[in-house]
Amino acid sequence: MKIRKLQLKNIGVFDDETIEFQPCPAKDKAEIHIFTGENGSGKTTILQALAEDIKYDLKTIWQHLSLDKNKTIFKKLREGFYLAVETDFNSKENENSTLSTLRRYFTYVFHGGGIKNLSVFDNHQQVGSKKTPMLVPLEFCAFAYSGYRRIKDEPIEIGKEVEENPLYQALDFVKDENSKFTVNQWLGQNLLNSSLTQTKNKLEEAKLFNEKIITLEKVINNIITDETKDNEIKFEMQSATKLVLIKNDQELDFDVLPDGLKSLISWIGDLLMRLDSLKWKDDTPIFEREIILFLDEIEVHLHPVWQRKVLPVVQELFKNSQIFVSTHSPFVVNSVDDAWVYKLKLENGRAKVAEVIKSEDGFSYSRVLSEIFDIDEEFGVEVQKDLAKFKELRNKILASKNGSAKIQKEFLQLAKSLAVQSEELQTIVQFELRQLNKRIGKNLTI
Repeated sequence: MKIRKLQLKNIGVFDDETIEFQPCPAKDKAEIHIFTGENGSGKTTILQALAEDIKYDLKTIWQHLSLDKNKTIFKKLREGFYLAVETDFNSKENENSTLSTLRRYFTYVFHGGGIKNLSVFDNHQQVGSKKTPMLVPLEFCAFAYSGYRRIKDEPIEIGKEVEENPLYQALDFVKDENSKFTVNQWLGQNLLNSSLTQTKNKLEEAKLFNEKIITLEKVINNIITDETKDNEIKFEMQSATKLVLIKNDQELDFDVLPDGLKSLISWIGDLLMRLDSLKWKDDTPIFEREIILFLDEIEVHLHPVWQRKVLPVVQELFKNSQIFVSTHSPFVVNSVDDAWVYKLKLENGRAKVAEVIKSEDGFSYSRVLSEIFDIDEEFGVEVQKDLAKFKELRNKILASKNGSAKIQKEFLQLAKSLAVQSEELQTIVQFELRQLNKRIGKNLTI
């Protein structure tokens, strides 16, 4: 399933905006949609509209749902607010059964804490609650994350199976801190199970447990390490109840990890944990599953080197996914090919999609800053002011073919002030002086 259209009316900073989501132009790649814009331009509102605001009461859903064989459209009409999401979802089983289609759709896509009272859904009453429902195999699912840092030191509870529904809070951008369904418990339990099955000589079973840990380690290391493979991480059990992270041969508690590393382990680990805990139709491997990801400013806390890697790693891992991203980072925007970039602009306090651009990682960062973020300045604020004044004085001298002595003096003083600040500024100033002298026939120097 892919989301193909979103209509927002009187929601947040949007009056009446329709956004269409085109497929990825390349094969075998995750479909990525990136929202950029100044603060308050509606980036997070769009993600919340797609992820959280579609968690309705069942009766409201039933009244405002339009189904046909090829498309599903949600409509929410309340106090003048209107929200519509159109998908290419097509029920392949029992296509003539509206109840069957509803059950599958709402159980597996919009299944967060907002859905209540699902008694009409037979065995699916508990979807959206903490208790584990009896689920038939999934065909697709959706998850939401921000750059939050949930992972922390906590004792591993030996032998205790987590009873929480793996779909609980799947569409909440920040998960419940009090949940027992945590990355720590999942990692610790798999490490303990691997050790236990090895002692019982159940090597194949031990390998399965261990592969889950290796997968998360590999994903994180692909983002945080360079070609030298320095700073690679590894998860280990220090004792039967103590999980630690190994980095540069040092054992580190999770509480002392850098915020960026905490963020990556938190949301990527949570995603892999939930996918590992869900039964999928035809036992589809985790990285081949059809999922939707909503990622809100995941570059927060990340060094630019990591910002450049995080989206390509996710795109490569989940090739059948559809990913919606909000970001302020040119490094995120410029990190992937064949994504759709939506420039949001505010006019008189209301937001619109000003332009949709196909991303190219062959673009320079200066071009991305200029075309996507509308930033043409290359230096700090004060230097940019001085450069603007420098060019203004240069133009006055050119306009009069010489300029007054006062203007020339001010121009040369400013030129000297700029030139001594850096080699780059010195090059700019000297170039402008040479061009000016040629045009006015003088020999102005600093």
